[in-house]
Amino acid sequence: MKRKWLNRIFGKEEIPSTVAFDGIDRWLEAASKSLFHGLNRNADQLYGEIRDIRERLKQHTAELQDAEPDETMPVQIAKIGLSNRDKMVRHLYSLIEKVLIPAQTDYKTVLSFYEATTASINFVFDKSSKTIYYVRSLFPEEVKEVVADLNQLKTALDQLITPLKGKESQIMNLERVPEIIEDIKELKSRIEKEEEKVCDDEEECSGLEKRIEIEGKRLSAIEEQEEWMRFKELETELCSLEEELNTLESNAGKLFAPINKALNLLKKQDETGRYTLTPEERRAVSSILSSPIRALGEDINEFLLSIRNVIGGDASILKERKRDTTLKWIDHLLNSDLSSIKGKHDELQSRIEEVKGKLSTITILKDREEVERSIASDKSKLTRLREEIERAKRHLVSLKEELIEKERFLSEILEEIAGKPVDVKLKS
Repeated sequence: MKRKWLNRIFGKEEIPSTVAFDGIDRWLEAASKSLFHGLNRNADQLYGEIRDIRERLKQHTAELQDAEPDETMPVQIAKIGLSNRDKMVRHLYSLIEKVLIPAQTDYKTVLSFYEATTASINFVFDKSSKTIYYVRSLFPEEVKEVVADLNQLKTALDQLITPLKGKESQIMNLERVPEIIEDIKELKSRIEKEEEKVCDDEEECSGLEKRIEIEGKRLSAIEEQEEWMRFKELETELCSLEEELNTLESNAGKLFAPINKALNLLKKQDETGRYTLTPEERRAVSSILSSPIRALGEDINEFLLSIRNVIGGDASILKERKRDTTLKWIDHLLNSDLSSIKGKHDELQSRIEEVKGKLSTITILKDREEVERSIASDKSKLTRLREEIERAKRHLVSLKEELIEKERFLSEILEEIAGKPVDVKLKS
């Protein structure tokens, strides 16, 4: 209480111990006034002094520009001195133009003015040290006045920032706060947008789940219809018929398999010219080798008899044992009811075409496929959305952790500025 009373007497404001996030700008202003107490009054006074020094420097620079060298000065030295005088005058007028007295007296303005003006003065001294030496030899009094003005200007600038001395860390922290605040605001905005996106995606997921449920009920309703039952019966029958047909064709191939080797040998001998088949014999061999089932549809007995005559009529075609085995199997085939195999095959094919025709007239399959496609599409979207939501939630965790770290850092910076604990109300 006593400290607050003393602060009011000496015009020093105490830095608040509590600050809301949206009130940090005002807190920084109060902290600046407290930390740099007397800066305004000091700056107002020194701005006037600097203005006067600048005017004197301007006047003395003009006098230096108009000065005439001593007539007794050697020509060469005078020439060098005058050339350097012109260069020095240009630098001085450039400096004078850059010494722009600010209207504000806050620490940022004062510090910026000090740094810019000091850099300009140092530039004159650094660039003109040799120049000053040559010019002084011609115009010692004028140079003395100019250098004195420059030194006074440096002294005034040093006095200008006296209230800021020893508070470099607070100044650095004051400069960092706006950037941290912007980072926090950006993180909050990103978190808010990400949360809105997650919320929207979760609503879309809910909509997709309901739609999938409705489409599932539609699918069940379709499968309970009599037309669908009929479709499944025909589909089962078609599958059974096609399986039976495949078995029949496989068995037909096996039935002729024992003579295939002999037929291939006969075909090869015909192709190489060792034995010449008639067109009918060649057609019989080719037909049985390529498709026994199709051969059954032609005059199979004539084919077999023709082949038997060829093999039996020329002992050079096959070795005796192989010839006897082949001839016996051809006789077996001739005594078999091959026509019944072909009849069964035709019957199965006819029935398959009939069932396919009936299936093509059932429209419920298209309805079911449409519903299934819709369900599959919605499930795909649902899976993708859920994955996006999981990624977004993981990203949110990362953003919130980053926000907590930034807020903690802000609290630390404010406490370092104030030199005491500061309660930062981060949430409105």
